[in-house]
Amino acid sequence: MSRPEPVMKIQKPPRLSRAFGRSSPGALCEPFSVTTTFAGDRCAVLAVAGDIDMATVAIFVECAETALAAGGALVVDLGEVAFCSGAGLRALRRVQWHADEAAVPVAWVVRTPPLWRLLRGTGVAGFACYRDRADALAALG
Repeated sequence: MSRPEPVMKIQKPPRLSRAFGRSSPGALCEPFSVTTTFAGDRCAVLAVAGDIDMATVAIFVECAETALAAGGALVVDLGEVAFCSGAGLRALRRVQWHADEAAVPVAWVVRTPPLWRLLRGTGVAGFACYRDRADALAALG
């Protein structure tokens, strides 16, 4: 089976994102991006930057499902994610559920304390969280 080409999708969230209700234009969210690369033949790495919220969740899920369909293990690097809304958390759970259904091991890289607490404190089994991408890749073999 051949691997898909690396994918990069970038979208600037609309004004009604996390910054809703703020008066200054500088309060708008940073651009959102998901970059998919392959570490060897057996592991996809999804690097996410920006907020995961209602405005960006569809792009995240689409990229994650494409990486899961490629087979092998998956590392989801959320190191550049500062904020995850309820819609974002549901998307993370959905990706983990799809991976479990497909028997694809997933490692989550989380560097920010709020996101770490969110994933570890949800009570959802299956979130294998690591502070570093190298540790996540090592855990997956």
